[in-house]
Amino acid sequence: MEASPGTSARDRSVDVARGIAIVAIVLGHVERGLASSSLLPYDTALTLDRLLYLFHLATFAYLSGLFVRRAVERDGPRAMLSRRITLFVWLYLLWTVVQGTVRVAASSVANTPVTVADVARIWVPEGQLWFLPWLIGVSVVAALTQPWRSRARGAVLLALAAVLALAVWGYDPLYAFTRGWALLLPFLIGCVVTQSGHAVAARRTTVVAVAAVVGTAVWLWVGLGTTATTPTTGGDERTVPTVALGVLGCLAGTVAALAVAALVARTPVAGVVALLGRRSLEIFLAHIVVASGTRILLDRAGVGDPWMHLVAGTTLGVAVPLLVAVVADRLRWTWVFGLPRALDPSRR
Repeated sequence: MEASPGTSARDRSVDVARGIAIVAIVLGHVERGLASSSLLPYDTALTLDRLLYLFHLATFAYLSGLFVRRAVERDGPRAMLSRRITLFVWLYLLWTVVQGTVRVAASSVANTPVTVADVARIWVPEGQLWFLPWLIGVSVVAALTQPWRSRARGAVLLALAAVLALAVWGYDPLYAFTRGWALLLPFLIGCVVTQSGHAVAARRTTVVAVAAVVGTAVWLWVGLGTTATTPTTGGDERTVPTVALGVLGCLAGTVAALAVAALVARTPVAGVVALLGRRSLEIFLAHIVVASGTRILLDRAGVGDPWMHLVAGTTLGVAVPLLVAVVADRLRWTWVFGLPRALDPSRR
């Protein structure tokens, strides 16, 4: 989930996939906020949550891995890790302060009151920000192990990542660097496939179309018809069958998202969805504040229709961060969603 490298027509599907995934992430957080406020029926929220969490984070994990090999071979492991760690630590600290300050200020009307002491506990991530330490952790693993160097090495590392995924599937630990390790597997798969390999697969129209149909059907069956455990939530009630179903649904949903993205990339709407993908980092960082504010304002205005909340919260949760990103670019405030000049070696 970084600023996208330059894309061409043949690999636009990567940005389209990011766009689909980031909208799903925003929708998921809007849904969870409504469920916490008792504005969305519990069963509806649970089903929607399962459908979304079966694919959106795994899709991002896979896409994040696609560009790792190129970065390591271009810059070297040390330089690549130095930049990524600096970037994600900076963004984690900055947005912990931003998001935490807003939550403290809005505590009187929020679902969960937050104090300054809560925000100061930086080892406990604020909401979605746990994904930034996760990105640091998996980047270190990939740079040190380099699973693309040989088929044997890749196979062994993927097998170990699969064992780890099964062991931690559904668990949601409290602290930074402890969450999301079930997603190491799709990340390493992306590292092995690489951007060029993904682009080749995305051009096979018939295969992609079949994958979209079959993947979507299996994902919907698992999400709507079972109690599958998702990769990063639901661990308290997990069983062997729910984990097995979760793995199946996650695989199917991720394949479906990538296949649908490859098909959408061939259509006139691809430009809009790809724009969301290229700005996925900005949307990811800023959407919680916007979505929560939208829910509070609508609730204060007497709007109780959960579907209106879902549409408004998701739309503004995507659109407002885009606007903030454009304004930040115009003002040359690169530090809002990237590294400040003092920390960016490429700008010294």
